[in-house]
Amino acid sequence: MERRILFIILVAFIALAAPAHVVTQKSSVNGVIVAVTAGNLGPDASVWDFAVVLRSSQQDLPDDLVSNAVLVDPAGKKYKALIWEGAPSQGNHRAGVLKFIAVEPRPDSIELRITRPGEKKPRSFSWLLGSGLVASR
Repeated sequence: MERRILFIILVAFIALAAPAHVVTQKSSVNGVIVAVTAGNLGPDASVWDFAVVLRSSQQDLPDDLVSNAVLVDPAGKKYKALIWEGAPSQGNHRAGVLKFIAVEPRPDSIELRITRPGEKKPRSFSWLLGSGLVASR
């Protein structure tokens, strides 16, 4: 029940905070789905946020998202996550908001990389920021 309430709050947050043209990007590897929706990446935001949902029907999700997620700018510079506000690292369904200090100066694009335990490559999610927020792949 608590997870369902958290999920409803997360969906409401995304609906209110994200522009209508922003889409959720998904990645599925070895039965684990990671879905990311950018929240406020506006030019005036001091903190950028990303709604993250992890789901698996077969395994627990022990991910430490603060330690294993980075933003990468076009020059390859990495920025560590500030905080994870959401479900703890247990269970097979997690949802929350991953926050970062806004990158200055504001780049034309940004990539979120999430490294998962036991996976060879990080999951990658990208957005073009130049003339508005657009998901990129």
